[in-house]
Amino acid sequence: MKLAEKIGPLLHNSDPRQLRRFANILRFFAALLVVTLVARGTAGVTMPVVEIQSPASGTVSTSISASATVACAGGEPFTLPEGLLVTGVPVQVGQEVRAGDTLATFDSAELARAIASKKAELQQVQVQAAQQQKGDEADPFNAQLSQQQLERAYEDTQRTYEDGQESIERAREKRDEAARAVENARNAPLDSALPQQDAEAQKQAKNEAATAALESAEETLYQAEKAAESANEAALSAAQNAEDSRNTALHALEKEEEDVAEQNELNRAAAAVSNANAAYLQAELDQLLDLQTSGGQYLAPKAGTIVELDLVVGQPSPAVGGLLADADADYTVEVPLTKQQAELVVVGTVLHVSQGGSGGDAAVQSLSSPDADGNVTAKATLPQGNWSASAASATATAQTARQDLVLPATAVRQDNGGNYVLAVEEQNTLLGLQNVLVSLPVTVEETGDTMVAVSGALDYQTQVVVTSNKAVQAGDTVRIKQ
Repeated sequence: MKLAEKIGPLLHNSDPRQLRRFANILRFFAALLVVTLVARGTAGVTMPVVEIQSPASGTVSTSISASATVACAGGEPFTLPEGLLVTGVPVQVGQEVRAGDTLATFDSAELARAIASKKAELQQVQVQAAQQQKGDEADPFNAQLSQQQLERAYEDTQRTYEDGQESIERAREKRDEAARAVENARNAPLDSALPQQDAEAQKQAKNEAATAALESAEETLYQAEKAAESANEAALSAAQNAEDSRNTALHALEKEEEDVAEQNELNRAAAAVSNANAAYLQAELDQLLDLQTSGGQYLAPKAGTIVELDLVVGQPSPAVGGLLADADADYTVEVPLTKQQAELVVVGTVLHVSQGGSGGDAAVQSLSSPDADGNVTAKATLPQGNWSASAASATATAQTARQDLVLPATAVRQDNGGNYVLAVEEQNTLLGLQNVLVSLPVTVEETGDTMVAVSGALDYQTQVVVTSNKAVQAGDTVRIKQ
């Protein structure tokens, strides 16, 4: 039933005063309705407009950016004469060269001096090697002389013995003659022509004379034997001394031969070193001569890319001029990472490397040990492309493990009490059912570039404010952006 149908009879049966009171009530509610409509319209125009989003499970991604260095892998060093004055370097790192291209030029006068010096040094080492290889021999002179003296001593001993025996034999013969004379004198008959007494006296005198002669002969034999014995002893002593001298000389010769053999072995070893030095010097000389033949220009030994160059005009040349890689060699990248970045990168993390107009993705193959500050270096091999050995830039995106509650980073706010989010709740107010903001404390578990993982008093149905067109806080009435 319509309102007019309900109040029609009431108005017809009421007195005028009731009618006036009823009319006033109607005017009040009409005015209140107008005010409410105006207030709600005004509030709808001025209240903040927010975007909301409910938490969802997912991952948090973090991007990192770092400077990088691209290098050519497997470059071979090219060697050149050391210490020459560099007058020109017509190439640069990253440049591709052909075999025979000029990599550097050198001062011709200094090159000539280096060749002359190297020839003299080579000749000196070669002579030294020949002397060391020849070796020495022990000197047998003293031993030979001692042997000759020993032989002469043996001869003198034999001669002395023979001479003594001869003297003894002569003395013995004379002694034997004297003994026979004594025997003859004893057995001789008396001289009959003389008287008996005179004849006996004569025989007695002859016996005494023969006996005296025998005694003298025996003394002579004794002295001869004694002299021979002394001479033999002296000769044998001299021979013994000669033999001792010979043995000493032979021992000295043997020791000298051992020392000489040992020294010769050392000399042969030194000769091997000298020959090796000579071969090295010859190679250096050949390199200098080749450089002189080419007019003081060092030519590329093969085609490839220069990945390192250590030649500076006006400076002496090093032994290694740089690195030359094959034309199809791989390129690697090294990316220094801070401690915070290193916590996000593991072996296998994909790096996007940019260099000039070239770009490509490469998976991290190794990570260096952290330094004192926790910084590490990531290394990777680049895909085929137009790379050069120079600076580059690298980026990577790291993802956390799957999280239960993930929100846009703009949803999380912070005050003195910590982190919180603003959630939308429908509440009855004087102006009717409205969206009112409430504060919910949260804990940030992971932070990414645009998303964060949180935990706290919210679930998948919670409507969280992620953006608003003006500043908002708990207790504010808001309008949800459609």
